[in-house]
Amino acid sequence: MANIDLNVVTRGRIPGGAKSEITNTLRDCYHKFDQKAPYKVMVLIAETEGIRRDFLQEEKAKLGITNIIDEDDICSYNAWRGYPTITVSTERLGEFSKPARQGALRHEAAHTFLHGSLEYNIFRIPEDSRQMAAVKGIDLPILEQAIRNLSSAIKDCEATKFLISHGFIDCQAAFALEWIKPPETSPNSKLAKMNRQEKFLYQTTLLKPVLLADPLLAIPKSKKISLELQVMLGRRIEELIAPLQEYEQNKLLQTASIIANNLTDDTHNNVDSSLRHVMALA
Repeated sequence: MANIDLNVVTRGRIPGGAKSEITNTLRDCYHKFDQKAPYKVMVLIAETEGIRRDFLQEEKAKLGITNIIDEDDICSYNAWRGYPTITVSTERLGEFSKPARQGALRHEAAHTFLHGSLEYNIFRIPEDSRQMAAVKGIDLPILEQAIRNLSSAIKDCEATKFLISHGFIDCQAAFALEWIKPPETSPNSKLAKMNRQEKFLYQTTLLKPVLLADPLLAIPKSKKISLELQVMLGRRIEELIAPLQEYEQNKLLQTASIIANNLTDDTHNNVDSSLRHVMALA
């Protein structure tokens, strides 16, 4: 059992029930984790998504952080202060079902265990990948964004695997199903206008949802997962990547499967080795 100092901070009007649900879900989750825990986790509960994003901008301004883009997640974590901070808005969380809300919070809790220090925001491009990018005509700024996309995807895959190993399965499937959304408008026309580099970068953004879902889809059908959720999640991934050509879909899924199946306990090594596989998408 992990013994963590959970420092809960609120901004705006937070219903007591919402605060209790968030803190109880996190405390229960940490109670069941058995790995080395961070000594402290700050939890910011904001009334609205705007307040949450304002808080993140204030934090980045105070700490001089300029190269990290806020992701459009239900909630998020960071380790900018040397210890993990989870941020969540009751406005955004309220858009999801209770199982998905629990899954989202547990997902961030897993990140605080696995990626709870600043080093997990810093990933350098291996020299062989730089050389491969040069051969393929991929500019350095594109490659740098690609490794940021990939590192986020790898960490999500690691978090999903970690939670599955601790028995948090159906809530992760519910979270993935409600978070992964196909484009509201077909990006086919936009894809047709993309050059090779833009398309490569677009495919690396798809790795985040695909890799988050991969460990759930890989669970044997007879195990502790709702078959209906698993089937629906598989269809959601198919819808997400449908705008790609069939051969591109196959290559993306094959690359994601190779990455997920070869993850080790070393996140930085996982990102380095996975980038070599991802270069095949270029």
